[in-house]
Amino acid sequence: MIKLHGFLVSNYYSMVKFALLEKGLEFEHVQVMPSQEDDFKAKSPMGKVPCIETEHGFISETIAILEYLESIKPSPALFPADPYAAAKVREVAHGLELYIELQGRRHYSEIFFGEKRNEAAVAEAKPVIENGLKALKQLGSFGPYICGEFSAADIVAAHSFVYAAPVCQAVYGWDIIAEVPGLQAALDATNARAAGAQVATEHGAAMKAFQESAA
Repeated sequence: MIKLHGFLVSNYYSMVKFALLEKGLEFEHVQVMPSQEDDFKAKSPMGKVPCIETEHGFISETIAILEYLESIKPSPALFPADPYAAAKVREVAHGLELYIELQGRRHYSEIFFGEKRNEAAVAEAKPVIENGLKALKQLGSFGPYICGEFSAADIVAAHSFVYAAPVCQAVYGWDIIAEVPGLQAALDATNARAAGAQVATEHGAAMKAFQESAA
């Protein structure tokens, strides 16, 4: 059985959990926080979560994990069978991670941990996010999901915007989801799926508990 290492507040953990549930793969949750300790880096070389433990060993990096899950259980599919269409799904997923999620993450210390505002991040992240949203608008078909049919791109989007959207609202007063026509409907459809609803509910409860403990 696959063991999923991570914690419920992590949006990347949520992406992998969503995929496991969507595919009906049995897994065991192992509660662990990111760590630079040698014993954890033996499992996840960058010390990040999530990582999964398989019968062959550990795999880290969310996109690599999603690809692995697709290879061991191709149906229900997270990537189209057509090579070009599958590459476009990967293009969208990587773009979401690089130009939306990681840019919003630059403001986490201020928004979630009450640290001093990083003015360099404020100035530098917004134009990258703007370009990322323009790219998403260009690449997506939103009929009804981002790439038409449900795919890994929707999982990555749902749990990229879950933090990037409120962060951009707090820092810039900017509704980034409204910038892309059809995006809200695609996110809603993704979170309405059985796996999506379960992950969203559990993530929301974990985030509420985290915020209450930090208050």
